[in-house]
Amino acid sequence: MIIGLTGGIASGKSTVSKYLAEKGFKVYDADKIAKDISEKISVQKEIILNFGDKILTEDGKVDRKKLKEIVFADKDKLKKLNAIIHPKVINFYRELKEKNIDETIIFDVPLLFESGIDKFCDKILVVISDYDVQLNRIIERDNIDRELASKIIKSQISNEERIKKADIVIENNTSLEELYEKIERFCEKI
Repeated sequence: MIIGLTGGIASGKSTVSKYLAEKGFKVYDADKIAKDISEKISVQKEIILNFGDKILTEDGKVDRKKLKEIVFADKDKLKKLNAIIHPKVINFYRELKEKNIDETIIFDVPLLFESGIDKFCDKILVVISDYDVQLNRIIERDNIDRELASKIIKSQISNEERIKKADIVIENNTSLEELYEKIERFCEKI
């Protein structure tokens, strides 16, 4: 069985993912897959060709923070970056689905619905948090200003849209202990 795990930025999805991995589930993290893909020389060249030298570090690598600032300030530029990375990530998941694995695996994908990867999943688990909780977490975690954090959150689909497409919803607005209890209850139902 393939379980699609998703949630908005700073909702706690990664914490849920890590907990499930510690419980022995195989987790395929789209962010790590996308990062690996984006570090390939051919993809780096494509990103530089589309976004210019201003996104480079002193040693000539793509500065992910600079790139983030550019794409979350301009929806067309975000679409352009996604057009470079997403097809390669989707292909990774498609190939994994076609292997017909006999165990329960987790597809940890922040943009599960937006990318269409949800169609490869048997069940969908959504982690949600209130807007203000997300905002404060992302500001603290990523050391960015409130305006950029807000733009990132607003660039994603809403919790309401995610909930409509979910089989299971875990709300994460309080403590880690409470989140872990909710994950345990989810695991009992698998």
